[in-house]
Amino acid sequence: MPRELIERFASGPAQLRAACAGLTPQELQARPGPGQWSIHEVVVHVADMDAIAIDRMKRIIAEDNPTLLSADETAYAQRLMYHEQSLEDALALIEVGRRQFARVLRQLPRESFDRFGTHNVAGRVTLSELVQSYADHLEHHLGFILQKRERLGKPISSAAQGR
Repeated sequence: MPRELIERFASGPAQLRAACAGLTPQELQARPGPGQWSIHEVVVHVADMDAIAIDRMKRIIAEDNPTLLSADETAYAQRLMYHEQSLEDALALIEVGRRQFARVLRQLPRESFDRFGTHNVAGRVTLSELVQSYADHLEHHLGFILQKRERLGKPISSAAQGR
């Protein structure tokens, strides 16, 4: 696995935190689009999906062809009271989870990234594919947050955001 991909996975949380900086609670919970979620909801969503992703990756490393279950992100957002959760705690969970797991990823032999599990919807997925997918996942949602900031009249430069 290329070291750059692991570092991309590990560096995403700092970009996410920077993208949330300087906004009021009202701005964080506004829904200016794109999409239906607020910035706050997007961050809590990333925290939830990261917890699931890291569990999936651990299972692939530790078990032979584990079953990986899907998660209904819409149901999570609707039923887990995202606006009642702490944005700061969600950011901290993402930061700590990725920082801790990146330590594991950096120590693995190259062949470990070919290990796989079977996702109940997507089928066979390798550790390498999951690391790529979740690095992309955070960056995808970071793009939404930056667009939402622009619509709120609070854009930030890419230099200030750390990209």
